Amino acid sequence: MHRVSCLLKETLKRLPTTTQHYNNKSMSSWANKVAEVYKEVVKSMSSWANKVAEVYKEVVKVGEVKDACIINVQRGNGHVMVQVTRSFRDVTRKETFQSVTQHLVRNTRRPHDEEDDTITFSPVYLDSNVLLQRVSNSGRLKAEVVKKNDNNNNNNNSKTPEEYVVIVTDCRTSTVSIVNLSSADKHGKVYSDSTFSCLEFSPDETKLLYVAEMRQPKPTSFFDSTPKSGDEDSRGQEYVYREDWGEQLVAQSQGVICILDLTTNDVNTYPLPDGLCPAHLCFVPSGAGGAGAGRDWGVLGVGFGSRPYRLGLIYCQNRHSRMFQLRSDGTVELLGSVGWHIGIPRFSPDGTLVAYMRTKAGGPHAKCGQLCVMDWKTKMERVVIDTVDRERKLTTSGPPTDTTPTHVFRGVYSATPGLTRRCWNAAGTKVIFSTPNLDVIATYSVCVDSGELTLAGDGRGDTSERVWDVTDDTILLERTSMCTPGHLVLLRLGTPPTPLAAAMKVTATHEMPQIPKSFLTRWTLINPEPHPKPQYSDLPYSVLYLGPTKLPEGGERRPLIVWPHGGPHVCLADEFRASSAFFVRLGFSVLWPNYRGSTGAGQDSIDSLPGHAGLADVSDVHFATLDCLRRYSDVLDQSRVYLLGGSHGGFLVTHLAAQHPSVYRAVSARNPVVDIAAMASVSDIPDWCFVESGVEFEPGKVPDASTLTKMTTCSPTSHLDTLTAPTLLQVGLDDRRVPPSQALYLYRMLKARGVKTELYVYRDCHPLGKVEVEADCLVHIALWSPVVILADHQESSSDSCSPPEGR
Repeated sequence: MHRVSCLLKETLKRLPTTTQHYNNKSMSSWANKVAEVYKEVVKSMSSWANKVAEVYKEVVKVGEVKDACIINVQRGNGHVMVQVTRSFRDVTRKETFQSVTQHLVRNTRRPHDEEDDTITFSPVYLDSNVLLQRVSNSGRLKAEVVKKNDNNNNNNNSKTPEEYVVIVTDCRTSTVSIVNLSSADKHGKVYSDSTFSCLEFSPDETKLLYVAEMRQPKPTSFFDSTPKSGDEDSRGQEYVYREDWGEQLVAQSQGVICILDLTTNDVNTYPLPDGLCPAHLCFVPSGAGGAGAGRDWGVLGVGFGSRPYRLGLIYCQNRHSRMFQLRSDGTVELLGSVGWHIGIPRFSPDGTLVAYMRTKAGGPHAKCGQLCVMDWKTKMERVVIDTVDRERKLTTSGPPTDTTPTHVFRGVYSATPGLTRRCWNAAGTKVIFSTPNLDVIATYSVCVDSGELTLAGDGRGDTSERVWDVTDDTILLERTSMCTPGHLVLLRLGTPPTPLAAAMKVTATHEMPQIPKSFLTRWTLINPEPHPKPQYSDLPYSVLYLGPTKLPEGGERRPLIVWPHGGPHVCLADEFRASSAFFVRLGFSVLWPNYRGSTGAGQDSIDSLPGHAGLADVSDVHFATLDCLRRYSDVLDQSRVYLLGGSHGGFLVTHLAAQHPSVYRAVSARNPVVDIAAMASVSDIPDWCFVESGVEFEPGKVPDASTLTKMTTCSPTSHLDTLTAPTLLQVGLDDRRVPPSQALYLYRMLKARGVKTELYVYRDCHPLGKVEVEADCLVHIALWSPVVILADHQESSSDSCSPPEGR
């Protein structure tokens, strides 16, 4: 109704003003004129909507690299075989699909050759029912876990229990072995998420390791028949509440370690003590600490604590966890120190050392951490890279360029992206890893003995470089930027590493139409507004801007979207995102401020925000907006500045619109946090509500009046009376992180105050990432602003299109 009303208003605006009196004939002519103008307005808006949808379909054609690994390095000629898995979004069928492509990179390039000699084989498209897959170290065996029944499919009304099958293919003999895991009845659903799941071969390739839900007897009613002798009596258990691990980890409560013996097809399960839930598992290498082939095996992993109750785990690098070793006799030994969140542990090639990242448990959900190694024989831990408060200068092999961002190290952050499956050099003396550094992902090499840290990429800092695999001193890197989708290169690890400019290209560079490299600008700011804690007032923060810095002669000024990230303790790195390209292709410019509190800028940045959310972060984003408008005053239309954000980003954009109503014209908020006090009792992360409000979290703590006041004061609801900008709300009904009640409450309060608002609800979780949901959300955001709704959109004969300018 709101959009129909807007169309009618626009129609009236276009009609000529007159004071003459009308007879029946002239009234009929006037009515025809009204109808014609209305049709023109509807046609104009329909044309713009069609253009928006077409641009979206174009930008999502670019696949996203989901996995990449080196299959083989031929020692004689240096040829390398690389396998790349990409994910694509099919808007028509409303689903994602994946392809696997192999590339043979032949080391035949001469010094002056511009292109590498790479052979690319035809892609193979994966069955969507394949949950997990792994190729053994020898390359002889390939294992897949397949789900036969998908009860989450809306088109499947069957209540048949899900079945899980393991298919093992011997690539040399082309024989296949199939094991039905469900018929063994040793466990429940097989985990396939990125947090708990794994699929690993034992060193002798006779066993498979994975994680599944602990077997529970089928619950029955009190009025069902008495169970048979020997069966567990589970009557009355139909409606018992089972905790899970929250957002995106529903129906996952207590995992168990599962080992499938490929010689006998037997499955054995191993629960952990003290309510620990296993994750990040791998077999102990042969001969390391008594583990070996055959009957004497060992498993290394991380167990997450579940007491006194489970908290949401995804996106939370502050949960208590312990490393452990499971031996073949079923005994479990807990390893390392307590009070830490442990990242993925990785063995050195000879099995003598284990590398892992860790951060202090509790407090903010992400922090600057440590990179450690454990001597596997003595189980002694040693810190290789310690927490960085702000920055640390690097040892560089080239000329001094300390002003280049990637030559100043700002700490390790286990969430993005953590250690890869193979992260050691061949000698087992160095670990190669990637981590955020201000607004890029940078890749480093660290000597575990001396702690000497060097860049493993080219170090220019103009793109992000993410390591995917390290084998035989060959590094597989992905290079990407806001303007350029990811492409893969191979780099020889030496002393110093080979410059990336001389690396071998695996996949071609793909330039995005209408988004040249000159569109990306980055800079750092220091907010002149004093921080409530003076020691953080001089903290710089980074800003990314995607859009032109100059307009062609006669060009139209562009609207600006200000898009603060969520978290708040994450960072927006210079990586390709289809959503960013979508808005820029439509004629918007986009600004991403990595306000203080973001990762990639040292621990001081993290510590500066808790207790000052809704104040310091809002001030940083607003200052970045004004600075951007000043820098590009000839390019940007200051009357068309829009806000877009989700989660904590939604928290920020509603704050900004309310605190600075004269600057921001419209708001789009996805699953926004609007009332922290109300959220604390219903979210899967109540600790977040306490910590970001400046209050220490305790599992049994009931917020008192003072705590509730702090939560309310820093929430956007404390500024509702000044939030007058038209507000679009998009909400996931299955969101366990920021429950939909938050946006519904804001919707009602805005309606009561006469503010234009619309609410869209989706059967999706926190990221609103389903194919059809994301597409609908982004198109609605592009169409939302009243300036757009009431626009007289003029079709352009050029390939580019821009959002219509207000009248």
